[in-house]
Amino acid sequence: MTGKSAISLLLAAALVAGGVVSPNGVVANAAAKKKAPKLSAKSIQVNVGGTKTIKVKNTKKTVKWSVKSGKKYISLAKKKKTSVSVKGKKAGNAVVLAKVSGKKLTCKVKVNKKKAPITTPAPTNPAVTGNPDATGTPGATQPAESNSPAAPTEEPPVPTDVPSTGEEVKDITIDLTKCGDTTFTATPAKIDFSSQIDSRFDLKLFNSMVVGYELDFDGDAPAGYTGKVALASTQGTLTGFDDGVAFTYNMVPGSNSVTVDLSADTLEGTVVGINVQPMDKDANWGWPSNLKSVTITSITFTAVSGAIYPEPGVTPAPTPVPGPTYAPEPFVYEKLDTSWIDPEKPMVAFTFDDGPVGNKETDTSMVIQSALKKYGAHATFFYIGGQINTPEKEDEIKKAVENGFEVGNHSWGWGSLSAMKEDAIKDSIGKTNEKLSELTGCSNFLFRAPNLSISAAMQGYIKAPFINCATDSKDWDNATTEKIIENVKKAQDGDVVLMHETQKNTADAIEELLKYFTDEGWQIVSVSELFAVRNKELTTGKVYSNCPR
Repeated sequence: MTGKSAISLLLAAALVAGGVVSPNGVVANAAAKKKAPKLSAKSIQVNVGGTKTIKVKNTKKTVKWSVKSGKKYISLAKKKKTSVSVKGKKAGNAVVLAKVSGKKLTCKVKVNKKKAPITTPAPTNPAVTGNPDATGTPGATQPAESNSPAAPTEEPPVPTDVPSTGEEVKDITIDLTKCGDTTFTATPAKIDFSSQIDSRFDLKLFNSMVVGYELDFDGDAPAGYTGKVALASTQGTLTGFDDGVAFTYNMVPGSNSVTVDLSADTLEGTVVGINVQPMDKDANWGWPSNLKSVTITSITFTAVSGAIYPEPGVTPAPTPVPGPTYAPEPFVYEKLDTSWIDPEKPMVAFTFDDGPVGNKETDTSMVIQSALKKYGAHATFFYIGGQINTPEKEDEIKKAVENGFEVGNHSWGWGSLSAMKEDAIKDSIGKTNEKLSELTGCSNFLFRAPNLSISAAMQGYIKAPFINCATDSKDWDNATTEKIIENVKKAQDGDVVLMHETQKNTADAIEELLKYFTDEGWQIVSVSELFAVRNKELTTGKVYSNCPR
């Protein structure tokens, strides 16, 4: 074969394979050189009233442009085949979405407030503005424009978190670029924006918090999916799980923002961040198995219309906390029986939250009841009124009473009552009491606060003892069976132990725990039994975690 023929065959083979031949005779795949479409910038900044153009590179196809979030901050104009003009409308953060060739590309947009002309101040009295900065956070200083450096002897600017008299409260948009990771692939998830909250901030000055988000599922969302966003007021409650001072469970597929109501009369003070918890009912309320990620795209606080910051140096008077609307009185469970208990033995009170589940032998609730009955033990079951919605669940509660177990009130739903107003609190407790009374014949019940979150308002409106815990099994935190056993074995004499009847790992652990305490000579009792046998009074409106001798 001649050299010319060999080259021809090589060229032909390369063409058939969809490749090309380089000058040095090396075959390269043309498809491999084709680059994927990408944006000219992943993030841009634009001033209010200004415009900036973004493009999609590596494509000749028509791009579909839209505002994914922050429509009140930007608008799109001059939409062309592969480019668009972004115009700033209002200071804040937004996201532009570009769809092309089956791909979704996003560009974050930060709209900066348009600077007003600033007169150069006298050296001894530097100008200070109290207007929001580019992120909408009150109190950021706008630098004075000057052609010469400031004199070294100039006094420092007046702190910008001291408001001018009568200054109007404006919306605050958190700058997420200063908050670290905002995309999460596992729970708990939390975002700390405490560095952007100045001393003027007070929850009573804001109507709501609007949180933008993106949910990336591998397929459809689970049928039992829900998502919680909660506002934390302290670093101690910025955990990823805590309900904080206000929350919502409405972070759902098909939407890209959720609103947390801040209008409750009891809400006041500062905040530090948000907790984000996607949950799947069928996965013990853990992270949904096919949820690839959740991304927080924006956080905005909406000011109360006409709200005014207080005068400098004046601290707003706190919202009065309601006093008890019920006179404290002794509590006695109407089906109390302590005749079987030896008061000389050490004992603990087992409690189980979040039921009812159902009356099948294989249901976690009935596995726990059966084990308690087998070991001659009692417990207190705190039931959620809204869950008592089938004959099977009603039967579970009746069986608990038949077995000598105590029935308690865990409110109407899972949400904390601490951020609710008086009517909502009373309604939640009252409806649950009615359901439980119908099934048990009792008229009053111990109360376990959802998420153990208790406010002064709750203690004023709920006529029942508040049962907390001294030993936490951590089953709510997806603890393994072994870890639950380890945690509960740490209980001290007289402790109230927190568990959940909805958790399979708890049902798997219960028999070993009962055997352990029984072998050690301890007794497992209900909360009311624990206090009664030790002659300790339970009083309405008070909080209890244990009953020492």
